[in-house]
Amino acid sequence: MNLEFISEVLGWTSVAFYVGLTMFNSMKFTRFAAFGSATNDIVWAILMGWWPKLILNLAVASLNTYRFAKDFMDVNKHIIMVLGSIMGSGIIYILYVAITAFIADPSVFVALQFLDLFVILMALYMTSLTRYRQFMLLSGFIGMFAYYGNPQMMIIKSMVISIMCYKFMFDKGQNNETAEAV
Repeated sequence: MNLEFISEVLGWTSVAFYVGLTMFNSMKFTRFAAFGSATNDIVWAILMGWWPKLILNLAVASLNTYRFAKDFMDVNKHIIMVLGSIMGSGIIYILYVAITAFIADPSVFVALQFLDLFVILMALYMTSLTRYRQFMLLSGFIGMFAYYGNPQMMIIKSMVISIMCYKFMFDKGQNNETAEAV
């Protein structure tokens, strides 16, 4: 097996994880799907050379660990803070490397990938499912341009837009759920 084949497989499994990530009506299950998606996409981003996507998925894994521990587990606050500090330090280093690489060779697509990174991080920090869905919808549109040309990412972003639009139009009963209500 070569790296191109592995990248292709990881791209399509990323599509499958995004379906799960956007379909759940519970913040708890959304967090579980995000763990699997982040793990898959960390490896995929490394193989594709997408620094913002790597940072995004490391941050997704970190934020989900933090939010899951805070919202759904009885974990000592000090442990959460130490874990967050370790994860944050690693992400800051990778962010430094990514920004340095971007400054050396700037591109509109990479700039949009960084914007997509910010929007998704905002979505994942939300405890309201409605706010989460609003940010994910915005991410879908930004990501369509940021990853233009990659079929898996174009499919993922199209699905995110479609599913979020569906959830806003037809899934009114779940829109007010928060993490504390689960």
